[in-house]
Amino acid sequence: MPPLLSIITINFNNTIGLEKTISSVVNQTFDNYEYIIIDGGSKDNSVAVIQNYQAQIKYWISEKDSGIYNAMNKGIKIATGDYLLFLNSGDVLTSNNTLQDFILNKDFAGDIIYGDYQFENGNKIYPDQLTPYYFINSSLPHQSTFFKKNVFKKMGGFDESYEICADRAFYLKCMISNQFIWQHIHYPVTLFDLEGISNNPEQLKKKQEEDVRLWKDNFGVFYVDYMRLHSLKNEIKQAERKALKGLLLRVKNRIKKLCNIR
Repeated sequence: MPPLLSIITINFNNTIGLEKTISSVVNQTFDNYEYIIIDGGSKDNSVAVIQNYQAQIKYWISEKDSGIYNAMNKGIKIATGDYLLFLNSGDVLTSNNTLQDFILNKDFAGDIIYGDYQFENGNKIYPDQLTPYYFINSSLPHQSTFFKKNVFKKMGGFDESYEICADRAFYLKCMISNQFIWQHIHYPVTLFDLEGISNNPEQLKKKQEEDVRLWKDNFGVFYVDYMRLHSLKNEIKQAERKALKGLLLRVKNRIKKLCNIR
């Protein structure tokens, strides 16, 4: 029998996005899941949407919370599944067969199993091998990550002192702990909403501040070394781009000269 999956959806005043997400979940061919919705006390029609699907939702609540990660932690406490998937309002699964295909994949094994994602203008494929350095300027999508329940029992929930980067901080903490088996499955799990808080340009400054804190908290005495390595890699990339640009310009000038083009 396949593992029981807890799907957790966080919502606040996003009626349209919430209905898209719920519809995506309840139309899955895979049915061994429990569905949990944590609404932050929405003032729009979100509650009415939830009530329309109430028969297909194991648990839902609408009450004020202190932010998205506080709501996600509420969902973790309620979940009873073997694995947890955070699919927030606006996020949708790529097809009705997504969960069936992903969970029954022969490589679905481990503590933190992550797939890829699609968005309107392209897709993102993640590396098979991850290191702590990867999380300096990147992360994994919680929308496409299946966490074994035991991960949260060992590590606790998301750090709610972060407003934007708590999921990235959690991934990094798990990576550094070296307690878990990570597995990448090459399958696009979600088509997710790029209007989330971490993708909001107005939150860029806050994100940069949280980035520095995240690195210092997790890398400790190695923080300076990691930052030097990061800076050096950026300098190398810039040098490579300049060298390539110069080479292309010389080739262009050579062609013009050979063809007598002015």
